[in-house]
Amino acid sequence: MDVNRVDQASVKCGESKKTRQEIDFSKVLKERQAAEGGRSQQVGAKQEQGLISLGKVTRQNPNVSSLLVKNPVYKKDCWRILFSQLNRDKPYTRIRPGTEIFLDPKTREVVWGKMRPASETSNAVASSKPPTQANEPNCPTTEKAFSERLVGAVKPYYGKPYGEINCYELLVKGLTNLGVRYQGAGGLGRKLMVMAREQGLPMNAYFNGEGLIAASGSPVYSKTLLSVRSPERQASQVLKEIEPHLAKGQILSFSIHSRGHTGIISREGNTWTLINSGEMDHALNAKDLPKGVGEEALAAEIRNWFEMAKDRRESLRITLGSLSEKKLLTYAEPRTETPKKV
Repeated sequence: MDVNRVDQASVKCGESKKTRQEIDFSKVLKERQAAEGGRSQQVGAKQEQGLISLGKVTRQNPNVSSLLVKNPVYKKDCWRILFSQLNRDKPYTRIRPGTEIFLDPKTREVVWGKMRPASETSNAVASSKPPTQANEPNCPTTEKAFSERLVGAVKPYYGKPYGEINCYELLVKGLTNLGVRYQGAGGLGRKLMVMAREQGLPMNAYFNGEGLIAASGSPVYSKTLLSVRSPERQASQVLKEIEPHLAKGQILSFSIHSRGHTGIISREGNTWTLINSGEMDHALNAKDLPKGVGEEALAAEIRNWFEMAKDRRESLRITLGSLSEKKLLTYAEPRTETPKKV
């Protein structure tokens, strides 16, 4: 037997098998490179649109709120961002692990995958939309009706002393009279506690006007002043900025480092007012208690908080927002035809 002789058929068979393996490997490699290229193109496109990466959804960060809470810039506004009109109805439960999440810093819209920011889409179709009528309402009729009902729901408490009802409790009682469940499992109060816990804050951190807006409404105006030097001038400027956006039933919240306050926007004749529980320094009704539930001139109340921030040398944050009846339906209880007895 010739030991140097090799069976040609076996050589061809071996070469054929090796060639198929190389082809298969080459095909897999190309497919993987194409997939990675597609993902990198999507990321590149998102960055070109001016979007900010919040990170990827992983086992350690299983949802978008986890990414926002860990972001040093947006962690304090996590729930305002997620509950905003642009973000509240997005399919977050369908996000796959490994998906990178982006945020539009201008509109604070959250996007991922092949999503396009609403600002980009709206610019593309703006020319095809008819112009908005000047007298068109700023919010749906149902939301306006709800806001006006909120004003009516707190009026039975006028004259109650502050020791019985503070400013936040007044809002809670008004919502309860409208059929919103606040206490217990599934209540709005429990939701606020969960929001605080997820951000590592005290359990009552969102028991204020800002918390109610974040959980069941949307912000209309928000401004933080690091220092107040001219209360009269700065208060007038803020009032000028918010006045075009005011509507009955909105929630207004003031916050300085040492204390906070909240109330409900209303109107008497040509004067914007604030229904609240506290020091009645500028009460519309002379019969109101010096400290309790009443109605004050809004401009004077804003000026008071600017003066307080200056005297205490603290920053001041002002938040104006509207509550959404649609969101509050999550906590709805059977409604009564008349407000509960006080």
